[in-house]
Amino acid sequence: MTWNFLLGHTGQVEKLRAGSALGRLAHAYAFVGPSGIGKRRFAVELARCLLCENHTDAELESCGKCASCRQVAAGTHPDLLAVGLFEGRRELVVEQFIGDKAKGMRGKEGLCYDVSLKPMSGRRRVAIIDDAETLNDESANSLLKTLEEPPPNSVLILVATSADLLLPTIRSRCQVVPFQPLSPDHVRQLLLREGVTADEREAAQAASLSGGSLDAARQLLDPQLRALREELYDLLTAHPFRSAQAAARMIEALEPAGSEKASQREYAGWMIRFGVEFFRQALLAVSRGRALANIEIPQVRTFLERLGEPSVDTSDRVIDLVERCLAAEQQIDANVSIPLCLEALFDDLGRMLRAG
Repeated sequence: MTWNFLLGHTGQVEKLRAGSALGRLAHAYAFVGPSGIGKRRFAVELARCLLCENHTDAELESCGKCASCRQVAAGTHPDLLAVGLFEGRRELVVEQFIGDKAKGMRGKEGLCYDVSLKPMSGRRRVAIIDDAETLNDESANSLLKTLEEPPPNSVLILVATSADLLLPTIRSRCQVVPFQPLSPDHVRQLLLREGVTADEREAAQAASLSGGSLDAARQLLDPQLRALREELYDLLTAHPFRSAQAAARMIEALEPAGSEKASQREYAGWMIRFGVEFFRQALLAVSRGRALANIEIPQVRTFLERLGEPSVDTSDRVIDLVERCLAAEQQIDANVSIPLCLEALFDDLGRMLRAG
């Protein structure tokens, strides 16, 4: 991977490169931004630049060919350290940073111990701390000591979803580098490049719904979610629209998400966002006078044919439908009961559709 291979983060590259060229390489960075936008990939590429045998810090480039670059790509470089959430855990624990006290290894292992050692083959040691927003008080305090007195020839990179979720004492000792969601076009390119799908139309649709997150776009291409989206679109196009049956079917469709409320809520959130996209596409067609043949979602074409000729009243109706779905999305985020939220949503959609 090279900087050119990363999409959407040119400003962050230039900021780091400018500081490095002036000899102002920070001892600790906090890469913060929404999940699924490439922050960890960026961190790995920065590590590769800092460990590359053929480029200096001032250049902040990687050749991709030297032994160090190849080791970083393979995840085997002895001077690149990394921690992240253990499977099934929700917090980064103190043992990951300063060793297991029960085993007599406190202060003799863990990331803070490893980063304090002399580099084994490179000119420094680089540590990547993923999921840094999940540091608990004990693990954060153990890391804080290392941030306050950073070992020579070391760089720590914290990756988190938000600067506000990092403890102020941790955040204040890092150079914060904010990251923004990817553009839909960048998400589309990445889906095609990484072989997630070879279908341009599928990639574009997933990218438009992804909110700038490659992870979300991958999830949207999951067969179960795609089937859910198509079924919802069919229900919204049905004539007459049957509110109770539609709500019951969508509640039943939550079963693949499992019994965990968080998974069900995520699934329901996607369901409602699909509704937002459906009516948003309809609104764009009505307001811009787009020919029905140019609308990507076939069910939207059927829906608009039933609405009749575009008019101010038609636009207002579709705006109301979009806003009702957006309100339901807020309710899901606020932990409102999922069945109650969906039943109320489809009941209101039915009433609004019949009003015309």
